[in-house]
Amino acid sequence: MKKKVMVGAIAALASVGACAQSSVSLYGIIDNGLTYVNNVKGSSQFKLDDGINQASRWGLHGTEDMGGGLKAIFTLENGFSLNTGTATHGGALFGRRAFVGLSSDKFGTLIAGYDYDFIYDYISYYANVAQFAPSYAFHGAYDVDRLAGEPVSNMVRYETPVWHGFGAGLMYGFSNTPGRLGGTFNGSASVFSAGLRYSPSGTFNAPYSVAASFTRTQGGAVGATGGPGAGTMAQYALQADAIYTAALAGQVHLGDRFALNGVYTYTSANSRTLGTVVSSGYEAGVTYQASPFVTLGAGFTYMDQRQLGKFNLYSFGADYRLSKRTDVYAFGTLQHAFAGRQFADNFLISTPMSYGATVGTNAIYGNGRSSTANQLAVQVGIRHTF
Repeated sequence: MKKKVMVGAIAALASVGACAQSSVSLYGIIDNGLTYVNNVKGSSQFKLDDGINQASRWGLHGTEDMGGGLKAIFTLENGFSLNTGTATHGGALFGRRAFVGLSSDKFGTLIAGYDYDFIYDYISYYANVAQFAPSYAFHGAYDVDRLAGEPVSNMVRYETPVWHGFGAGLMYGFSNTPGRLGGTFNGSASVFSAGLRYSPSGTFNAPYSVAASFTRTQGGAVGATGGPGAGTMAQYALQADAIYTAALAGQVHLGDRFALNGVYTYTSANSRTLGTVVSSGYEAGVTYQASPFVTLGAGFTYMDQRQLGKFNLYSFGADYRLSKRTDVYAFGTLQHAFAGRQFADNFLISTPMSYGATVGTNAIYGNGRSSTANQLAVQVGIRHTF
């Protein structure tokens, strides 16, 4: 069964396998469409919206074959808004990935620079967004469990070779602050991440596969000028000194047409204004390959944030492949807030890092929240990969 590909996590890796000799490969995604939201602070919104299916990006991946199964590798990946022409990720030239390292068939891969953690690279593949749903279907306005992907600065990362279907990795992101290895609340952050995965083939493309990951970020909630720091979106929204997420995920194929996916996340944040904020996310989805060209999917997410309330998220997707590189799609995402959560607030409808960061529960709502407990988004668009 074909499925939507998380190119941010997979395209660069696919380029590695494709290069038998020294080379530099160009890859990317261009994604654009139309979005209707029924309620943004009391008003409906209809807009041209890029990055609906996947964020637009382009990247360079290079390898130098040094013999004996050893290669030098690098990746430089830029995220951009197709409709404004501007760079995303704070305007960084390579705001998605930028690293260099060595890869060995026998000893594994060691890289250093700027890259995603293992929750994104090992877990996010199993989320409904990766299988059939839009980016709006990530978990809440501020990506509380970082499934949407938040790169780590100043990182060193090691991944083992695949052994009998198993693979594992460790990452550490340095704060680079004198006397503050653990980072600072106003500025720098330190990050630790680990991941483990298994499938019969050692890849995501297998009859079944599972993965587990853990990431902890300390420091970096707020920048020197009062805006976001080098930590996570959730840290800024919750004003948290530290935050960690543990995650489990998996997928099983039922014949050639059906696949079931699931993700569980547990997140704990030490908020200066709200105390300890615990969030548990439960997500499940089913994908149906109606034909070689048509993929359909539906999913459900239940998010329990204890004292901050709860929300359900329903997601639907239909994709028609026009060619190997080009597809068109239609999506629906509905969030329903309850149990103390006053407003629905979907990811990307609120601008990332738009939270008030104030004392009280208003900190959890972004600038695109609904004026009610419900928020619906309907989207159509086109995606081209290269």
